[in-house]
Amino acid sequence: MWLILSIIGYALLAIVAIMDKYLLSSAKVQPALYTFYSTIFVLPLLLLVPFGVNFLNTPFDWAMVLVSGVSFAFALWAMFLGFEKSEISHVGPLVGAAVPLFVLLFSSLFLSEILTIRQLVACGFLIAGSLIVSFEKSKQHSGWHWGMVWGILAGVLFAVSHVSAKYIYGHYDFYSGFVWTRAATGLLGLLLLFHPTVYRSLFKNSVLEEQENKVFSAKTKKDNIILVVINKVLGSVAVVIVQYAVAIGSVSLVNALNGLEYAFLIIFVLVLSKFWPKKFNEDYTGLEIVLESLAVVVIGVGLILLV
Repeated sequence: MWLILSIIGYALLAIVAIMDKYLLSSAKVQPALYTFYSTIFVLPLLLLVPFGVNFLNTPFDWAMVLVSGVSFAFALWAMFLGFEKSEISHVGPLVGAAVPLFVLLFSSLFLSEILTIRQLVACGFLIAGSLIVSFEKSKQHSGWHWGMVWGILAGVLFAVSHVSAKYIYGHYDFYSGFVWTRAATGLLGLLLLFHPTVYRSLFKNSVLEEQENKVFSAKTKKDNIILVVINKVLGSVAVVIVQYAVAIGSVSLVNALNGLEYAFLIIFVLVLSKFWPKKFNEDYTGLEIVLESLAVVVIGVGLILLV
């Protein structure tokens, strides 16, 4: 069950990631502002507290909730910065490789989670596949650059979030754990109202400033707001699915499957670049095409080992 849920969740997250890249690059939404949109909409989960949400028992548990929620929000911010500075088909997989690697490390240290040899080998294939596809040699970048640094930081923060959430799911029911951890993410979104970029965009932008900053300039402001809402709804559904898979399965294995998201992403990006090059286009060298094809095969082998 957790495997099927993980595949569905990561397929949805691949779609969300492509929409993220479009909004950050073509629509020119600033990463801080986009992080605000990505986090503030989960704050209303606090309204569910009177409806069967259990309160936590210890200060340590509340601290774990805050760590999980806030690190998730900062991970999104770091990932969006990476997407802005590079191509999503490279930074995305780098995030996908970093997350399970650090989850495996943190879960073994703090949750005493032990995997079988077969599962460890499967994790190795899934992580290797993501690392292969993160290779980038384009007109803008060759080798390491800031986009990749932000990607690795995002991976570390996502890992911290997932492992601390797994701790909460292990001590409380999924419903209560999910509401508290995501509400903590929403609190960070609320604090982002004080970020100069967010505050200026929401409350002080004149028409001239809006044109200069190109906060929403890809078709019309209305069209892009609708796209953001659709993106956040899809993202929320995907997060719920993946978090439930984490709750009922192994946090290390579910996050190792993160490579699937980027296998889906490679396919989706190729299709979009082929049929809608004006809206979404990424350059591929011959070597990159070979490596990305190899990565899909490697990820597939890792998936087969988990079945």
